Amino acid sequence: MSLLSAKPHPPASPEDFYQTAQQEVTRLVAAVSSGKPCELGALQRVVADLIASLTREDGLVVLALKEGETLLDLPRHLVNVAILAIKIGQGIGYGEEELQRLALAACLHDVGMTSVPRRILEKPGALTPEELALVRQHPEQGFRMLQALGPEFEWVAIVARHEHEREDGSGYPQGLKGDQIHEYAKIVGVADAYEAVTHARPYQKIRVPLDAVKDIVTTNRHMFPTRILKGLIQGLSTFPVGSLVRLNSKEIVRVVATNPAFPMRPVVEIIAGPRGERLASPRRVDLAQNSLVYITESATHDVVDHSGQQPNESP
Repeated sequence: MSLLSAKPHPPASPEDFYQTAQQEVTRLVAAVSSGKPCELGALQRVVADLIASLTREDGLVVLALKEGETLLDLPRHLVNVAILAIKIGQGIGYGEEELQRLALAACLHDVGMTSVPRRILEKPGALTPEELALVRQHPEQGFRMLQALGPEFEWVAIVARHEHEREDGSGYPQGLKGDQIHEYAKIVGVADAYEAVTHARPYQKIRVPLDAVKDIVTTNRHMFPTRILKGLIQGLSTFPVGSLVRLNSKEIVRVVATNPAFPMRPVVEIIAGPRGERLASPRRVDLAQNSLVYITESATHDVVDHSGQQPNESP
């Protein structure tokens, strides 16, 4: 099936698309990792749905950044990375076919992780050199698994092999640099890094989306091309949808929509007062229309409502 022949289904909710994507990725990961024959037609249709949804609105981004279990849920991680990669691709200016190819590869890029023992993936402390060496074998393992898809999808296997390579040669498994690395792998690498630090793991605390963007763009800027980092900022905004930030009024707000023309002034929903008290009725404000109010810093869920309830939960 040609990628462009994979047409999206009629509009459905982001939650429906997200669940369907996880189900299909779960099926394919099981098949590919066990060496069973599989075809990608259903995944291509899922990818078309994800792109269509993200072109309309950012509900899938909110789901991709939602907190979950600390243990790695591989299918969910793969779908999250695909969603973020699509947004970065859109920020770069990719067309429909490039977005479909990018997202398809993102949905399978970490299939080699199925070869890593769960005891290592769930270990709360630092890995031993031997354990780290096992983890670093997963790009090659994924490459071998995905080669079974055939010559038509050789590029998917290459993206899986290159995803942990870095622009400056500091990555693995081959220590490739610059143009030696497939561009889709560079985008998936940024999306993977962003997804990893915005979700709690046994070995790390969660980072809020704003801090994650800052960290990648500043601390790790030598690892990724400037063009792709600009795509990250343009696609996911300086303040990504779903992130919590504090205003100069000390109120806590959730970003609900971006303003491409004014990336520092998104549309927000005020969910808590200056002392962290949750509001009974959140209030929406377009910061692009209110010059007196602005964002001062990022915030985390634990500053909202001292009762310990999340802002979107019922009392």
